[in-house]
Amino acid sequence: MIQKKIKSLIYAGLGLVLCVLLCGGIGMTSQAESYGNLTYEENESGITITRYTGNKTKLVIPGKIGGKKVTSIGWNAFSGCRGLKSIMLPKGVTSIEAYAFMGCSGLTSITIPDSVTSIGLGAFGDCSGLKSITIPKSVTSIDYDVFRGCDSLAISCYKNSAVHKYAIENNIPVKLIGKNATPASGTPAKKGTTLTISSKKLQVKVTSSSKKNPTVTITKFTDKKAKKLTIPATVKVKGVTYKVTAVSDKAFKGSKKLTTVTIGSNVTKIGKEAFSGCKNLKKITVTAGKLKTISKNAFKGINKKATITVKGTKKAKTALKKQLKKKSIGYVKTWKIK
Repeated sequence: MIQKKIKSLIYAGLGLVLCVLLCGGIGMTSQAESYGNLTYEENESGITITRYTGNKTKLVIPGKIGGKKVTSIGWNAFSGCRGLKSIMLPKGVTSIEAYAFMGCSGLTSITIPDSVTSIGLGAFGDCSGLKSITIPKSVTSIDYDVFRGCDSLAISCYKNSAVHKYAIENNIPVKLIGKNATPASGTPAKKGTTLTISSKKLQVKVTSSSKKNPTVTITKFTDKKAKKLTIPATVKVKGVTYKVTAVSDKAFKGSKKLTTVTIGSNVTKIGKEAFSGCKNLKKITVTAGKLKTISKNAFKGINKKATITVKGTKKAKTALKKQLKKKSIGYVKTWKIK
């Protein structure tokens, strides 16, 4: 009799443990469910959209599903949806996970709410149709290659935000919003503003915002693999034509791939070490007249057999050739100046 009671107690205990384990397991495992053409998973923080199977060109993601907030766009959720042109994410979404919209080549418009704090690896990779995107300052984490393959993209964001820094580091054109908004077309940017000239692979800094004579200096070459470089006489940004009047210190220093450089006719100054260490630079073309200052070590370490072609009037050419033969700029006797 006692043994039967002990057995009953043991079985009851095992049953209780099994019940707890099963119930707990069910509670911990998120299962994919469907809402229209959206597949989603429910978790403690809310709803994660895991896949879209529809063929709409415009889509608005609901803010809630089954009474729970949509908080995340999951890994690969919309990848390869080439027909999708416009999508609106709801307020409450906090994360856009890796590859979420990768390969959506037809996407031209996406609304990102100011609840989003993170954008994952390659989230918008190869969205080649995306020309502009506004990203709120709430985004504090942005992973690698988020906009890889978005060659025509310009990002609208707040100055000094995580996204602003990311865009500058990855040479993506920026349009500032908020207090530091980029001026409207036809108005020169403020002095000190950095602008990216995508077509020329150059970054410039505004040195004069005069409406009559806006000017910039070249600060950086963004194409490290390029062999040829042309510094234009002018550049046009947002409807404003700026004269390129200078090459800043160390602008092209150590660009070992460079072999040919043409310097624009409006350049008045070449900064310190501007081309130093460009050991394969063999051909330089420069226009005499406005160029008055070639700073220390500007051409130090370029190819010893470099040819420098000087254009302009006879008098201007003579004066510039004298500057080019100064040891202080890096001159060596094996250069050919003509």
